[in-house]
Amino acid sequence: MPPTTAGRPRDPRIDADVLAAAREMLREHGWDGLSLRGVAARAGVGRAALTRRWPTKAHLVLDALLGSAPDLTPYDGIDRKGWIEWVVSGSIELFARPEVRAALPGLLAALRDHEDLRSTLWRTFSGPSTALFTEGADGDAELDARAVLVMAAGSALFAGLIAAEDDTPALRARILELLSTVADED
Repeated sequence: MPPTTAGRPRDPRIDADVLAAAREMLREHGWDGLSLRGVAARAGVGRAALTRRWPTKAHLVLDALLGSAPDLTPYDGIDRKGWIEWVVSGSIELFARPEVRAALPGLLAALRDHEDLRSTLWRTFSGPSTALFTEGADGDAELDARAVLVMAAGSALFAGLIAAEDDTPALRARILELLSTVADED
């Protein structure tokens, strides 16, 4: 018999409404203009329901932007080179989203100040995709996969925010070409 939990079952509508409201408020007001109270009001839920699910603004924003677990479906049936292509293009797409760009300043500070949140984020999102890259590989495959994740996300973030005038299709293609050499090493 499955274990039971006390209290009412969670309403999945609340999660969807709150996450959508958080994304909307990020696009409209940025990190500084987003509050748990404001998100709760916009989503039409009590603040207690919100804080039971997301203890801090950073937790809520990360879930609204990334979800609670990585979507691994883009990796179905691809080889190591395809894995790298998806990591690079996925990073570019992620950091181009208006709500992500609006959240970055505050979110980076929150991750700097909350080691547990930062390490959970990295473990949750790097672990499963790294495992896909390393299947059947030996040697430094895990380190290579983590390095590609860091370089792809870092270059997408830097190019989109700092080197915006150089963030061209040609630059993105060259980044992909350089990172793809990792797939050829085995």
